[in-house]
Amino acid sequence: MMGKNKGKNKGKNKDKKRENYYDKKEDEIIFKIITLGDSGVGKTSIINQYIKGKYNDNISSTLGTNFGYKKLIINHTQILLKLIDTYGQEKYKSLSKSYFKNADGVLFVFGLNDKDSFDNVKDWIKYYNEECIIENVPKVLVGNKCDLEMDKKLDQNIITEFSEENKIKYIETSAKDDKNINELFEEMGKMIYKKGLPLDSQKQSIIISNSFSNKKINRINRCYDCLNDYQKSI
Repeated sequence: MMGKNKGKNKGKNKDKKRENYYDKKEDEIIFKIITLGDSGVGKTSIINQYIKGKYNDNISSTLGTNFGYKKLIINHTQILLKLIDTYGQEKYKSLSKSYFKNADGVLFVFGLNDKDSFDNVKDWIKYYNEECIIENVPKVLVGNKCDLEMDKKLDQNIITEFSEENKIKYIETSAKDDKNINELFEEMGKMIYKKGLPLDSQKQSIIISNSFSNKKINRINRCYDCLNDYQKSI
C-alpha cells in the first residue's frame, strides 16, 4: 500500500515540477483559466478542441487535473493561456482548490442536455466564490453541446435569466462541432486583459490574433498527454 501511494505522489510531484518549469520557461504573460462543472459536461472536450482541434466522442471522465497551453496575441502582447481542467466529481472538489485560488478567469460549464448540471452550476459558483482570493475574476457561463436537437436542450429563457441575475456572460458551445470554441477563449482572454488595464483605458478596442506557430506549445501539450496517461495507469 505504501509503495502504491508513493507512486501516486511521485506522479503528482512530477506533474507539479513540469507545470512550474513551463510557467517559468515562457516569456509571455500567463493567463490561468480554470474550468469548473459536473463530470461529463464536456470540459475536457472543450479544451482539447481548442488546443488540438480534435474531438473524441469516447473520452473518459477526467481522473486528474490536466493542463493545456495555447498562445494568443492581444493588442500586440503575447499571452500564454494556461487551461486547467479539473475533476468534476463532487468528492474531488477539495483537490481543485489549489489550482483555482489564483485563477485569472473561470469557465462554469454545464451540458445543455443535462438540467442537473445546470442546477449544480449555482453550487460551483458558490464554491468558487468561497475559495477565491482574487476579486472580480472574469467568469463565463458555458452551455456545451449546442449541437443537440432543440427538444433535448434546456429552456433558453431559464439560462438567460440565470446569467443576467448573476451578471455572468453566457456562451453556448459545441466541442463536437467546434462551435464558438475559439470565441469562448478569445472572449475570456479579452476579459482578463481588460481587467488589467487602467480604468480610463478599459474602453479601448482589443485586437486578438493567433496566426503564429504554436509548435513549442504543442510539444508541451503532448508532454502533458503522456504524463496524464501515466497518472491514470498507476
